[in-house]
Amino acid sequence: MKQVCINIILLTVILTGELFAATHVYEVVEETFTANKTYANPYIDVDLWVTLNGPGGSYNIPAFWDGGGTFRVRLVATQPGNWTWSTGNQTGDNGLDNQTGAFKAVAWTGDEIEANPNRRGFIRVASNNHTLEYGDGTPFFYTGDTWWSTLTRIYAWGSDDCLANISFQKAIAQRKAQGFNGINIIASFPSDKIKGIWDKSSHGEKVAEDGSTPFEIADPQDAAHGVDYTRINPRYWQQADRKMKHLWDQGFVPFIESVRRHEQWYSENPAERKAFVNYIRYLWARYGCYNMIFSWVHWDWDPEVLDVWKAMVNMAYRELGTMPYGQPRTAMAWGSSLTTWLAEPDALPHGALDVHNVSNRYRDYIQFGLLRDIFYDGTPKPGFNVEPFYPGWGKGNTPEPGLDECTKAQFLMYGSVLNGGFVGHAWGDAYYAGVATTPIPGRGGHFPASDPHRNGFNRWCAASMGKLKDFILDSGHDYRTLKPASVTHMMTTPKEWRALALSSDLSQGLGFIAANYVKADIKDLIPNTQYKVEWWNIDHGGWTNMSYRSTDAYGNLIMPNKPDSNGWAFRILKASN
Repeated sequence: MKQVCINIILLTVILTGELFAATHVYEVVEETFTANKTYANPYIDVDLWVTLNGPGGSYNIPAFWDGGGTFRVRLVATQPGNWTWSTGNQTGDNGLDNQTGAFKAVAWTGDEIEANPNRRGFIRVASNNHTLEYGDGTPFFYTGDTWWSTLTRIYAWGSDDCLANISFQKAIAQRKAQGFNGINIIASFPSDKIKGIWDKSSHGEKVAEDGSTPFEIADPQDAAHGVDYTRINPRYWQQADRKMKHLWDQGFVPFIESVRRHEQWYSENPAERKAFVNYIRYLWARYGCYNMIFSWVHWDWDPEVLDVWKAMVNMAYRELGTMPYGQPRTAMAWGSSLTTWLAEPDALPHGALDVHNVSNRYRDYIQFGLLRDIFYDGTPKPGFNVEPFYPGWGKGNTPEPGLDECTKAQFLMYGSVLNGGFVGHAWGDAYYAGVATTPIPGRGGHFPASDPHRNGFNRWCAASMGKLKDFILDSGHDYRTLKPASVTHMMTTPKEWRALALSSDLSQGLGFIAANYVKADIKDLIPNTQYKVEWWNIDHGGWTNMSYRSTDAYGNLIMPNKPDSNGWAFRILKASN
C-alpha cells in the first residue's frame, strides 16, 4: 500500500522492532494510497490529510488526488530522527483511513548542503521582520527571473523544440550560472486553451507537453466560463511535478502564484467559486513539500481585481490558513500589497500575508517609496519588488534621461533592495511569457512577436542580478541590520538616482548611484569618525577603489567620486579605532 520514493536512500534500519526507511531532512517522502470507494469527483469529494510527527514538531499535510483511485501525500522531515505519520479516521474509506507509516531522517553533510542550499530548510521570515532566512538561520535573498509559464510546454522538458526554443533544464542551468536562485511562476492558465493571453503565438500553449489542460474544459466555445474549476486534470500536474522537483534539486526557490487575475473564476457558480479552496489546497499538497514564496493570486494591473478577487482569496485563507511547513505567503498587488490587500475593507487580514510586495503599477523610483512604507509599517513584514522595469518590453517602460534599458533595470534592482526590499528582487524582461510579446505601435518593443526566450537570456544586463546577490550577502557587512536611508541621509535625492541603507548604529551602510549620475554626500553619520569607502562593480562583481573618509563635526561624509560613469554600488564601514 505504501510506496516511498523520490530520492530516498536505499537503506533500512531496524529501530525498536519497527522497520524504518531512511531519508534526509528536507527530502520528500511520498506515500501512495488507493481508495476503496468510487467517487464521482475525487478532487472535490475527498478531503484527506496526514498527520506527521517527529522531533521537528507536528504537521498537518494535505494529500492530493492523482487520478483514478490514487491519492498521494508528500512528507518532509524538518529535523533528524524518527518520524511517524497517520491518516486517522476522516474519510470513511478503508483504503485511505487508518494508514500509518514511519521513516528515519538523517542530516545532510556540509558539502551536500553547499551543493544545494534548499537542504538548509524551509525559508521563513527572520526575527527582524525584514528579511528571509533558511530553516538553519542562513540568510536567503531571492534573486528571481520571470517566466510566468514555466510549468507549461512553452519550456519543454529535455527538448529545445518548444516556443521558448530552450529546454527547461538548459534555461535553469543558464540562469543558475548567472547567479539566479528563483523563478516567478504562475502555476496554471486554466482558460488559455479557449481564450489565451499575451502574445498570440502562445495562445493555447500554456498546457502540459501532452496537451493536458490544468482543469477540464466544459465548453470550448465559452471563453469566459468554459473551464470547469471543479474538475482538476492530474495529467497536467504530473508533468509539472518533474519541473518543481528539478527546481528544488538546483537550489531554486520559486515565487509561485495560483492563477492570473484574468481568469473569471470569481464569477462562476457557487460550487466552482468554492473550488478555489480545493485548488489552493491541491497546490500546497503537491508542492508545499518544496521551498517557495506563495502568492494567493497574480493581480497584474487591473484596478478592479481587488473587488472581484478578495472574496475568493479570503475564503481560501479562512479555510487553509498557513502553508503546511510555514513557507511565506503574499498576494501580488497593483502597486503595494500594504495599500491594497491590507487596506481595502473586507480584503485580507494581516495574518494572510507573511511577506509584502510591490508590483507593476509603477516601474520607476515611486516603487522605492512603496517599499519604504512597507519597511516602516507598524506591523512589519519583509518586502520585495516582484515586477519592476522590464527591458525590451516597451509599453510605456522607457528609460529616463541618462539611462538605457540595462542601466534602468539595474537602477530598479539596487534601488528597490536598498529602500527596504530586503527579501530580494525579481528580474523581468520582454520574454516573461516565454516569447517576446507583440510590440505595441508607438509604445516601444524591440523584438518581433514570438521571438523565443532562448534569444533573450544574454540580452541587457540580467546576469548582473547575480552580482546584486553577491553584494547584498557579502560577508564584510550584515544587510540584515540595515534600514532605508536614501531620503533621510543622502544630501541629493531627486528622482532617487542614488540609494542608501544604513544600520541603526550608523556603523555600516550600502549604497548605489545610477549610471551617468554623480555621487551624493551623506549626512547625519557619526561625527568626527573615519569610514572606509569601497566601490562594488555591479556588472562583474568585486570591490575596488577603497579609501578612508572622515565625517565632520555634524556627521557629514564627503563621498569620493565613482570610479567611472557607469552605475556603481558602494559600502561604508566605520573604521576600527
